[in-house]
Amino acid sequence: MKEQIFSKDFHKKLQKNVEKSFLEFIEDLRIDFQKGFDTDVVDPDFLEQLNDIIHDEVFNTYSPLKFYWLNLVDNLIYVIQLHEELLIEEGIDTDELTDLENELFNFWNDSELSESFLNFLNDGSPVIEVSANLIPLLENQIVSFYVAHLSMYRQEFGDALMYQVVPELGDNEKKIYITDKHLPVALKVTPETYPSLPIRAISPEENKFSIETDTKLVDLKIEAAPAPLVFEELNLFVLPHCEQGEKRQDEFKKSITKALNNIKKVAPHLYTTFKSFTHTIVPVNEKGIVSYSMQSLPGYSCINMFDRDSLDLMDDLLHENGHHYLNTYLNHIDLINEDDDKVYYSPWRKALRPVRGIYHAVFTFFWAMELYSNLNTAAEKKILPFTKEEKIKIKTRFLEEYYMLSYCKPDFTHAFKNKRVNKDGLALINATYERIDAYKKSVESVLAELEGLDKTAFAKIATLKKELSEARGHYKLV
Repeated sequence: MKEQIFSKDFHKKLQKNVEKSFLEFIEDLRIDFQKGFDTDVVDPDFLEQLNDIIHDEVFNTYSPLKFYWLNLVDNLIYVIQLHEELLIEEGIDTDELTDLENELFNFWNDSELSESFLNFLNDGSPVIEVSANLIPLLENQIVSFYVAHLSMYRQEFGDALMYQVVPELGDNEKKIYITDKHLPVALKVTPETYPSLPIRAISPEENKFSIETDTKLVDLKIEAAPAPLVFEELNLFVLPHCEQGEKRQDEFKKSITKALNNIKKVAPHLYTTFKSFTHTIVPVNEKGIVSYSMQSLPGYSCINMFDRDSLDLMDDLLHENGHHYLNTYLNHIDLINEDDDKVYYSPWRKALRPVRGIYHAVFTFFWAMELYSNLNTAAEKKILPFTKEEKIKIKTRFLEEYYMLSYCKPDFTHAFKNKRVNKDGLALINATYERIDAYKKSVESVLAELEGLDKTAFAKIATLKKELSEARGHYKLV
């Protein structure tokens, strides 16, 4: 397993498993509709639309955007099931939320409609009533996302179809990107309904995308796909998320190119892994945001490239790629048995986290440790030129990640014994720890080198080690 982690063939096997799961889900939906899928929770007209959509031949193949769309459908099915179970529960009289109401609350509170959900709740409406009011928005996004990204034939709508923009695709107030080809559509005006766009027509043949604004129809042009950065067989798209990003797009492309070339030079196995799971970078400029991605949107990494240095960029690219890697597993197989119990101390957040949080943290920060270890070797062998400040940062970051990752190792033995991590989940995380433990011999020498370079950085590591020791004594595993 340890060597498989970096294997391109193993990566492809994981992705094939996700594609297989996707196609099986689509086929199951088609069979359900053939049998007669019926519910009073959603609009009957929507069910007819959904029946037509899922039988579109476009879903006979997999893509990340199709996966995102199927996740929307899966969410709706989940909400329908909760509503139907709550209707059976109607006779229960209690002032507290039932388990089902809590599930429904958590779903909407974690969704992109959380603000609307909480506003309705603050007006005193019951959870199930608020949910019923929001379901049409979810129905609408399922249809509109299909129209904007997956259905490539001419369509017109008498009533505007409200499309909720997806910032993780690069959508912003000036431009949206549609289809798997990332076709840009520049917004001549930003409608008052933004972040919802009222779509009135789409015609790929005429490169036309029409929206409604202030009762007027505005025809927008579907532009040619942007040129990707080409790295061997990888086409990497860079989609600016804001106007400032548009102006700095060439600069960002150069920075990403340099970062990936340096990763390839010092750690070919990390470069291979990156190519397996990332295909689109969305530069974001949001306060407090370093980088993020979504499990439902494979391969799209939102990276802050506005106030990070070249070392940070390599780190962020690999960190989000680590999320994509882990999510590729989770999108077809269970690794953890999730609960909300905050049992495990996270050295990165300095707070207790549930098993999902600590599992994701270890698997994604593992790549930072691996990167900085290889950068440290590259600095020693003068494979790449680094300033003194960069060498200090490289050694510091390697040691930080090593000690924090090592701290978490006992947590997974505990999680496995308590059935929070299953056999497959333990095997994967143990493979990372085989690699982490292998660096034990080099840690002391790097620590000594850091002391010679910078006493302040050395003291910082000493403080971290003390904090981790105290945390282990304070947060005892039962």
